[in-house]
Amino acid sequence: MSFLIIIILFAVAWVVLILPKQRELKRHNAFVQSLAVGDEVMTGSGIYGTLVEVSEATVLLQVAPGVEIKIARRAIASQVFDSPDVETNDTGKTNDEDSDA
Repeated sequence: MSFLIIIILFAVAWVVLILPKQRELKRHNAFVQSLAVGDEVMTGSGIYGTLVEVSEATVLLQVAPGVEIKIARRAIASQVFDSPDVETNDTGKTNDEDSDA
């Protein structure tokens, strides 16, 4: 009976701890393989930039005009999509900053 409980606990731990991590790793590997020149990305350390060169193991990331850094391809955490423009009033503040809530 106690052997059955150990097996059940192991199965629960596998489903709760290991399977989600394996799925996330598979998703990240597919994302890294889909990177292309011109993609706007964020690295794992929070650096934003545009890919200017993609090789097998590394990428060249342009972080500012004339500033490029070479990083490991797997260090790219996510792709950045353009967010909608925030409306500002004539003082240069957003409407949320101007309100006195």
